[in-house]
Amino acid sequence: MAQASAVIFGAGAIGRGFLAQLLSESGLAVVFVDVQSALIDALNRRGEYAIEIVGEGAQRVAIPNVRALHLREAGPVAEAVSQAAIVGTAVGANGLPEIARLLALGLTARQQSPQAAAPLNLLICENLPDAAQRLRQAVQEHLPTPQSEQGGEQEPFADAIFARTGFVQAVVSRMVPVPPPVVEPADRETETPLTVRAEAYKRLPIDAGAIVGALPPLIGVEPVTNFAAHVARKLFVHNGAHAVLGYLGDQAGFAFGYEALADDSIRAALTATLAAVGEALIRRYDFAPDAQAAHVADLLRRFENRDLGDSCRRLARDPLRKLAFDDRLVGAARLCENEGVPTQAFAPVIAAALRYADANDPSACQLQQMRLADGLDETLARVCGIAPGEPLAEEIKAAFQAPPLPRP
Repeated sequence: MAQASAVIFGAGAIGRGFLAQLLSESGLAVVFVDVQSALIDALNRRGEYAIEIVGEGAQRVAIPNVRALHLREAGPVAEAVSQAAIVGTAVGANGLPEIARLLALGLTARQQSPQAAAPLNLLICENLPDAAQRLRQAVQEHLPTPQSEQGGEQEPFADAIFARTGFVQAVVSRMVPVPPPVVEPADRETETPLTVRAEAYKRLPIDAGAIVGALPPLIGVEPVTNFAAHVARKLFVHNGAHAVLGYLGDQAGFAFGYEALADDSIRAALTATLAAVGEALIRRYDFAPDAQAAHVADLLRRFENRDLGDSCRRLARDPLRKLAFDDRLVGAARLCENEGVPTQAFAPVIAAALRYADANDPSACQLQQMRLADGLDETLARVCGIAPGEPLAEEIKAAFQAPPLPRP
């Protein structure tokens, strides 16, 4: 009997460094779909690779029985999807439209095959709050509309597919540095091109309410009913804390997040933001205070992992997205406002993000051009959705005019 398979769109940090481990350890053969030809060739030559767990719980984890397809191989990708026990995505928010057509082809083939009776769930591992809805809509645009014998559309066709397909969003919290690129030709005896470094954390909460039918037994995958609460906590606590370390750390001249965390002033600023948003999350989602405190303590311990080598520049990159009205900084401040929690702790961090000027980051360059051309008030309004005269705007402007933390 052939081994059941899982298809993972995206063979980068999360696909190769996290999702594949969970699915492989659950007994599934993994089929990656990616766009990097050298990486695809190397995966197919070797048929396996390793994840190097660094820091606490260090070990080497072998991921056997893998193969890879190129995104342009529409037929083989669709066939793999049609036969899969589970499908995962880890392509980034901008990559979802690119995979929607192939998913539609695969789901259509599955619907027209003996597999149609078996539900298929897609684990959507993207750092985007509405990724499941976006992907479902994108797939729907590519589904065919078969004609009946009388020439009218058979509307139930798409309904039948969606009735057997779960678009299940996940909250990814494992920290995985971006793997180095695979460069051809690769020496078959050399293990470094495919090896991925990651922390030991191995939990993947998913939206229990979006599952169709039953999932196969999956190690580390945790269906949760209060999924919106987990999404908010991931964005405002985990991603938000990374942003604090990235912007304040870079502003202070640190290269790595763990260095910024060890600085007393930055640690105090981070503690203040986490206390504020933590209180807001408790009020909004009814998290138990002890559980929230334990979550933060565990997160900070994981942030101290020097072996991950997470740079402040990586944590800070793309400030236009991270300063958006509903994202990790301004969104957290707005949540605090709505729950009656003071927002002052966020002002120095947002101010540092507004100053962030990495010449190699197009988003940072665009932000600085906008700020210099249009002024701070207009930038806050356009980028952050914060109107002039708002209390939050005044707090940020005061922090922006104050001298930044001294560099070490």
